[in-house]
Amino acid sequence: MAPISVYGASKAAGEDAVRAAAGRHAIVRTAWVYSPHGQNFVKTMLRLGRERPELGIVDDQHGCPTSAADIADALVAMALRMTEPGAGGHDALYGTFHFTGMGATTWYGFAREIFALAAGHGHPVPGLRPIATSDYPTPAARPKNSVLDCSRLRAAYGIEAPPWRDSLAACIARLCPQFLEQTA
Repeated sequence: MAPISVYGASKAAGEDAVRAAAGRHAIVRTAWVYSPHGQNFVKTMLRLGRERPELGIVDDQHGCPTSAADIADALVAMALRMTEPGAGGHDALYGTFHFTGMGATTWYGFAREIFALAAGHGHPVPGLRPIATSDYPTPAARPKNSVLDCSRLRAAYGIEAPPWRDSLAACIARLCPQFLEQTA
């Protein structure tokens, strides 16, 4: 693992601290997290879609959009499994795991799906233009490929995330009424 930013290095340091201090542990890595709460890409897109007629969205970074609700469900399932009688003897239940929404896309593909779903709720849809990472400089370097292999979690716990589009549809259904009320 070679973090490409201070953010990534701090996450790696946190994982190393857990490994050093905790004995048996389960670390769950995820990416591209969104929810109806807090600040995230989905909410930013909906806000910008109201404010601007066109958006340039990065189309050369790949990842798996992941619902915070799906992460919570997976963590609860893991915790319940770890507390079953005899679970302590199953080494496969401990270590580092990956959990992301099923299926990969780019930020541009994610934005297209956000607005396709939001349009069904009467939300305005801006023009979307795919751009390169180099056209959208950020202070922190971002990986071109954030797709994580979730097979270890599936093998150890039988946990698999739903397709990211399904979870996004549920999030959009919760968010769009809020966003439409803000413009009324």
